[in-house]
Amino acid sequence: MTLPRAPEDQDTLDMVARVKVGDRSAGDEFYRRYRDELLLTIRAGMGPRLRAAMDSEDLLQSVALEALEQLQKFEPRGPGTLRAFLNRVVRSKLVDRARGLAARKRSGAVPLTDELEVAVSGKTEVRYSDPRYEALEQALLALPADLREVIRMRRFDGMPSKDIASRTGRSDASVRKLYSRAMARLSMLLGEGET
Repeated sequence: MTLPRAPEDQDTLDMVARVKVGDRSAGDEFYRRYRDELLLTIRAGMGPRLRAAMDSEDLLQSVALEALEQLQKFEPRGPGTLRAFLNRVVRSKLVDRARGLAARKRSGAVPLTDELEVAVSGKTEVRYSDPRYEALEQALLALPADLREVIRMRRFDGMPSKDIASRTGRSDASVRKLYSRAMARLSMLLGEGET
């Protein structure tokens, strides 16, 4: 199985330019093109508590709307910048939702156990358009947290290894080795020779 790749070619950049000038069909195309990519980023970034308390499809719609609004500020600076931009929108939304959940728990307004029970009972199964994303999500979730995180920072966020090293307190060489090990493990989980 080959890994799905986020679309980021000249057509995508043209589509973003059309979104910026208010072309509604370009916004629809943007959503279709990036739906699975955004959903994967959301689901891979949700911890167990958020996953149990929130519907990822609702979160996806919220992220997509915010991303479309934020595209006005986006300036392409090279390959991977749109993906990194979208992933920042996802991370921001996940942090906001996690803080809201924690605040509700602290305030005692709604006991977390009741909230989780209601949320879980009303959830619907989310499906990817491309089944490779489901396999990739399962493989990512099977990785240890440090391997999953280095993949997120490097592949999803487009961070150079030096920036990851600075953020994690590791050496650049250590981050490169960790990333290589993470990708090898991911490939093994996906039954691939190379990602």
